[in-house]
Parts: sequence; structure tokens; C-alpha cells
Amino acid sequence: MLSRTRLLAGLNVGYAVFNFGLTIGWLMRLFFTRRPEFHRLRRGALLTFLGAQPIFLAFPTAPPRTLEGFVDTIYEVSRVDLDSGLVAKLYNPVAAMPSIHVAFAVVTASGLAETSDSALVRRLAPAYPPIVAFTVFATANHYVLDGVAGAALARVALRVAR
Repeated sequence: MLSRTRLLAGLNVGYAVFNFGLTIGWLMRLFFTRRPEFHRLRRGALLTFLGAQPIFLAFPTAPPRTLEGFVDTIYEVSRVDLDSGLVAKLYNPVAAMPSIHVAFAVVTASGLAETSDSALVRRLAPAYPPIVAFTVFATANHYVLDGVAGAALARVALRVAR
């Protein structure tokens, strides 16, 4: 039995919902408020996603949760089976390398640090990618190298987007 199930349930929600929700939500906010940074940050997110596709094909990598000795916290704690039903049709089970979660967190944090009207949000933005990295490692959805590769991919994409 897993200990700290409440923490893991929260991390599962963060893994499945908040990461992409914050990325898309922040881009939508920039779009609807007509911020000029929207176009560059959207390009950065798109280049990050497109840049990951050849890597997914060249290095198909299943997440650690599929291996013996690891626990699929999403199923064990939250009772969501990523390998069946509608979810399985929307999810690539061998696309752990690079971590798009960490990559999008880097793009989002960069955008938040640069464009937020709140000084507190701008100061806290650099903490967002490490929080996402902790989440994907703790839930056994990515290896550390997946996170490093995702962060590097996002940095390159943001530079190209400029």
C-alpha cells in the first residue's frame, strides 16, 4: 500500500491537468489581452511540441511506472487507467522522452516571469519547472533524463521563437 495517498492524489491531478491547463490558460490570457509576447511564446510552445515528435519516434520510451518495482500512482491512487478507454486513444504510452510536461513548464515559467503583472508571480515563476519535474518523477511518469531533455528542448525552442 502506498503512503501519503493525499499527496500523490494531488500530484496526479497536477500531472494530468494543471500543467497543460496553466500553459494553455496563460497563452489564452496573453491572446485575449492582446499582449505582443503571445506570438513568440505560442511559437515557443509549438516548437517545443514539434521538436519532441522526432525524439518520440527515434527513442520510444515508456514511463518508469510501467516497470516492475515502480507504482502507477495515477491508477493506484486516482483509479484512472491511462492504458484503456478514451484516455488510451489520446495518450502515447511510449512518449516519456523528452518530458513535454517539464518542457511546457519551462515555456510557461518563462512567459509568466516575463509578462505577469504580479511581481510575486514573476518572482515565483522560476520555481514552476522544478515543481513540475518533482511531480513527474514522484508519480513515476518520467525519468530524470526525460525532464532534463524536456527543459533543454524548451530552452532551444524559446531561443528559436525569438
